[in-house]
Amino acid sequence: MVAIVIFWLICGGVAAMITSDRGGSGVAGFLVGALLGPLGIVAAFFMGDSQEVERGQIKAGVSKKCPRCAELVKPDASVCKHCGHEFTSKIAAEG
Repeated sequence: MVAIVIFWLICGGVAAMITSDRGGSGVAGFLVGALLGPLGIVAAFFMGDSQEVERGQIKAGVSKKCPRCAELVKPDASVCKHCGHEFTSKIAAEG
């Protein structure tokens, strides 16, 4: 019985970490994980704030947002893989 309770608490902890990393509330993630167990871990992947994640990726320089379709692409991309928008390069603009 104790092992089951420990397992569910561990599921709550894992769900809290996942939710927190995705920009959501760690407390809410813990509660979902502790109540739903392994399903709570899966649910935690859908609980984060996707806009916060996008802002973090852009701020870190991992991605940039296409001005035409608003999808994230790699910072070195010259053409958006989603809509075909061509990015103007800074080098061409300076020269």
